[in-house]
Amino acid sequence: MIVPNKNHYSAFTLVELLVVIAIIGILSTLSTVALNSARSKARDSRRLSDIHNISLALEMYYSDFGAYPVFPTANAGIIGGLCLSDLGISSTCGTTLYLQKIPDDPKNNKHYLYSTVVNPQHYELIYEEETNSDACPPYWVRVPGNTLYNTHTFCVMQYEAKIKGQDNGNVAYSSSYEPESRPGGTPWVNISLTNAQNECQSIGAHLVTEDEWLTIVRNIELQPVNWSGGQIGSGYIPRGNTDSSAAMDGTNPLSGINQRTLTLSNGEVIWDIGGNVWDITDATILGKDEPVSPNPSTWDYYEYTSLLSYGAFSPERLLPLNPSWNSNQGYGKVYTRSVATDTTLYAFRRGGEWDRSYRVGILGLYMLRPAPNYADTRGGFRCAR
Repeated sequence: MIVPNKNHYSAFTLVELLVVIAIIGILSTLSTVALNSARSKARDSRRLSDIHNISLALEMYYSDFGAYPVFPTANAGIIGGLCLSDLGISSTCGTTLYLQKIPDDPKNNKHYLYSTVVNPQHYELIYEEETNSDACPPYWVRVPGNTLYNTHTFCVMQYEAKIKGQDNGNVAYSSSYEPESRPGGTPWVNISLTNAQNECQSIGAHLVTEDEWLTIVRNIELQPVNWSGGQIGSGYIPRGNTDSSAAMDGTNPLSGINQRTLTLSNGEVIWDIGGNVWDITDATILGKDEPVSPNPSTWDYYEYTSLLSYGAFSPERLLPLNPSWNSNQGYGKVYTRSVATDTTLYAFRRGGEWDRSYRVGILGLYMLRPAPNYADTRGGFRCAR
């Protein structure tokens, strides 16, 4: 008779132990990812709630005063008898309280950006979500959303679109090309509005919209680091590559008035919002609806401050943060004509080109080229998602 060995115990093999450890590691990673995602979504919900509450307070303020509070100065003190500071939003610093305390971003522990735009009849709130465009592709940047233009956080090409695998962007258009954002190579030009839209869609993105372009510009305006004097409104915002003989690749940022890099509120750096080549946006306009200049029958560059009327534009979609600023502050000019009988549809080109000096800049606007199929060597584009 065989007697069982009482000292024999069944046990895991080394392979089985490794498998169990690997499974635990995977489950732990998945749990951490899920937890982080849930926290990000919760913070975004808080951000949207904060923005909603601030907006409600601002609307109540507007109802009483017929204007929004002037954005705070460096010392956040009393401005024109009205108060907007860390203490909240109130009239004459306490008589009527509209918001007890300005909330902070739940992660970054800093205020959302607030400013009136053009005049106290328009305001913007800038905030950055975590779960929108949280994984931008290489050489793309995250842009915080802006309530004025109804934009949420989005990704945009850091550089003007280049042709994948080809360093010369000044070639005849081919639908076989693919756009990408990278430092090397000159911008992809000779492309129409229609083809730019199609090319962005081919990589799961879209041509940058007019609202997105303005969102980028308004963010740039509110960063003291972008102003040559170190304070908002002091000196100028660099206009980029605007005094050279050709468009450049993204390897030389230049300096001074021709600096090509500008910084957003989240620290992201974007290239060539001013000069280099014109960037086509998704917008179009009839000639008769363009801003009216002092010489409306002649195509030319005009200062925003010299326009007789804004045509179909509302001020916050056309003018600098302060309506008295112009090309001296690096904003550029508007290229317009506005003939009452002109029913041609024109494309929007933003920023500027390499040899137009003071006439172009971050709000430069060129409305001469017909839409949607015109293309030339000075018109490029960038995609967003």
